[in-house]
Amino acid sequence: MVLVRLLEKRKFNEITVVETAKIESEKPFITVGLPDVGLVGPIATSHIVQTLDMKEVGYFESDLFPPIIVVHKNEPKPQVRIFAKDNLVTIISETILPVQAIYQLSKAITLWAKQHNASFIVGVTGIAVPNRLEIEKPNVYGFGSSIEAKKELEKLKIQPFEEGILVGVYALLVRNCMDEQQPNITLLAESHVQFPDPGAAASTIEVLNSLFGVNVDVKSLLEKEEEIRIKARELMRRTSEQMKALRKVQEQELRGIYV
Repeated sequence: MVLVRLLEKRKFNEITVVETAKIESEKPFITVGLPDVGLVGPIATSHIVQTLDMKEVGYFESDLFPPIIVVHKNEPKPQVRIFAKDNLVTIISETILPVQAIYQLSKAITLWAKQHNASFIVGVTGIAVPNRLEIEKPNVYGFGSSIEAKKELEKLKIQPFEEGILVGVYALLVRNCMDEQQPNITLLAESHVQFPDPGAAASTIEVLNSLFGVNVDVKSLLEKEEEIRIKARELMRRTSEQMKALRKVQEQELRGIYV
């Protein structure tokens, strides 16, 4: 493995955060892109990292993670990595983590973000819609866990996610943020449930551009749509299996039953 300079280790129960470079921002926005519906999070955050040329500044490690190493450009990489540039920090995983691991990881992300005085943790995911093939440009909905987060969404005129449930790692992230009083925003793009959806990721990036004050072009992402689908299909298959185990289908079935 390529050797990296260790700056600091922070332990959160069974998860360790290894920081290999200093995060300069005193109040960063932290985006989270973990495998979920349509792989919207990993696709969107990976494109942001590449476009903005964000620097790899650390990673999460745990014995709860599966024995996997990701290889990029002939370099071994940890499964859950941290990137930063200016006031933006991004956490990305390109592998599926066991259920027990996502409980611990979501807690660790929240506590680590709080230690860095994060403005918001922004969860990036999708919401399955049965008529996705008929939708040219997916809508993006959002909800906040705090008054500050809700005001930010209102200011940017992001469509509110009014009713429904969230299942899985992003639900845990919201719950932990509420417990720790860490402002959280969750963005959900209309998405395919069983196929990687770069189109949904592109719609989400346009919202993130407004939220973070950046300008990430999505044209190149949309041009590589078919290539991304092919490369990510195995990850999507394993993600779908985990979503079934977590009863992710409830998000679709229970929307609209509230009175």
